[in-house]
Amino acid sequence: MGKLEPSQSEALSLRELVEHLRCRAENLELLDRLVSTFKQEVEHHHQVADSLKQGLQLVQQIVEEREAFFNLSLDMLCIATTSGQFHKVNHAFEQALGYTPGELLTYKFFDLVHPDDLERTQQEVNKLSEGIDTVSFDNRYQHKNGEYRWLNWTTPAPIPGSSFLYAVARDITLQRQRDAHTLFLASHDALTGLANRWRFNEELEANFARLKRHTDKTFALLLLDLDKFKPVNDHYGHQAGDLVLKAISQRLNATKRETDVLCRLGGDEFALLAPGADATDADLIAQRMRKEIQRPVDIGDADVTLDVSIGIALASETFSDASAFLKVADEAMYTAKRNKGNCAD
Repeated sequence: MGKLEPSQSEALSLRELVEHLRCRAENLELLDRLVSTFKQEVEHHHQVADSLKQGLQLVQQIVEEREAFFNLSLDMLCIATTSGQFHKVNHAFEQALGYTPGELLTYKFFDLVHPDDLERTQQEVNKLSEGIDTVSFDNRYQHKNGEYRWLNWTTPAPIPGSSFLYAVARDITLQRQRDAHTLFLASHDALTGLANRWRFNEELEANFARLKRHTDKTFALLLLDLDKFKPVNDHYGHQAGDLVLKAISQRLNATKRETDVLCRLGGDEFALLAPGADATDADLIAQRMRKEIQRPVDIGDADVTLDVSIGIALASETFSDASAFLKVADEAMYTAKRNKGNCAD
């Protein structure tokens, strides 16, 4: 093999250099692409990280807002397990019932329900497992001091698959007291405090309806009309007459049985509904009432003595309605007034 000429050797070296430079250029181009791709990946990861950070901040904000709403709500909010154990309560419970949230978590929901309301409350809550979307009910709930407060509860059905129940409660004790006071005023005589005519009609209809369902649930009705009362008003004035009516009402109220309903129908007329009373019972009740009415009443300047005419009617399923029964008692009372005594029909 012959030697290369200098010009050939230089040409070969130049080609090698060009090839080397070309390879280097390709490597640099590839490296640039890799660097660019890496930068894009880094930027993407930064964007993902920023998105995750923003998402986490949003979730944290929502949690904090819900926690603030839960704790600051004036309504009583609670979460309980489906077995009834309190899981979380807000501070409104402490304001209404006196228990700290920590203390209340040691109880189950039904532990503090008034015994008389327990069965009805359980029935309402059980409706949630029967397909009812939401239940709302009132019950008495025990305060830390031992007293009971009236609460109104609203509870939606649990979320499918969840082991928790959510409930909102409001203290309606004052509303209940106002309603009870309003009902008392509407159903009681302002002067004597006895049940009034409206209450009498309600009780009479209720007793009569009960008799229609159960023929053994008999009762007696006594209608009373005071004798010699008008002269008291005429001679001593209406203020003295009011004193007499109040005194007579107190005496009659003290002699009645616990189940009896004593009413002032108006003026000097009274009525007594005596559930379960037969003719003998009704006559004994009438005798006691007459004895109390005949006792002198001190009106300050004098003692006044009254008498009474009493009509007695015994309820039975033969009466078509309460009005027919009341008419019989009314006729018996007027017969007694004419005869100056008791009259039973």
